Amino acid sequence: MGGSKLRTVHVVFIGSFACVLVIVGLYLLVIKNSYKEIASLNARYQTAEQKWMQKASVEAKLAAAKMNNRVVTARYEQYLRTKMPSISFQDRTQGMIALWKEQGETLGPLLQSWPAKTGVKLATDVQVPPAPANPNDIDGTFISIPIGAFSVKGDFRTILAHLQSWNGFNRLVQIDPAVLSGTSPRMTAEYTVTVYIFPRGEAGPAIPMAAGTAEAGLGAVPGMAAPVPPPAR
Repeated sequence: MGGSKLRTVHVVFIGSFACVLVIVGLYLLVIKNSYKEIASLNARYQTAEQKWMQKASVEAKLAAAKMNNRVVTARYEQYLRTKMPSISFQDRTQGMIALWKEQGETLGPLLQSWPAKTGVKLATDVQVPPAPANPNDIDGTFISIPIGAFSVKGDFRTILAHLQSWNGFNRLVQIDPAVLSGTSPRMTAEYTVTVYIFPRGEAGPAIPMAAGTAEAGLGAVPGMAAPVPPPAR
């Protein structure tokens, strides 16, 4: 009888312990994983909610960025129209002809007349170097034209105003720091000038050149005019 009761207790104990194990296992395998998934979903929800709350701000920033891009693009186009000659090397033949005209006919008179327009007297002769003879030698994205030394005369204030006036010149120029000599109102300023041109668009393919064409000049390339000489001073 006593042994039977002991065995019954053991059975009950073992059964209860097994139930505990099942419950613990259920917690570890199901409930705990569910808690983790719920926590992950809550975190994602909070992140999405924060982003949603920022939607209006982000849209406003995007609209401002688009507006700023339009303004900058318009200013750049205006800058090109006022500072850059219409030169493109997408067709290297036509680009070369335009560059000849720029360096042979247009740029010299513009530079020659600018100092007088700003109140100083130009004491040197402007010499614009000729354009290269071979269109394949041209950098279709950037052209640097070294004009050389300028010497202008005037009083101190007029010379300073003249140096600043190059910002309003209708080509993009770089002037090196001027060297001043003499006393006002009879002062002399000496500096060097370089003109920069940024052709529009990408350069087209190179033009096939016959042997000796580069030495002979562009007149040997079919469809091209001869270089335009600088105007007489």
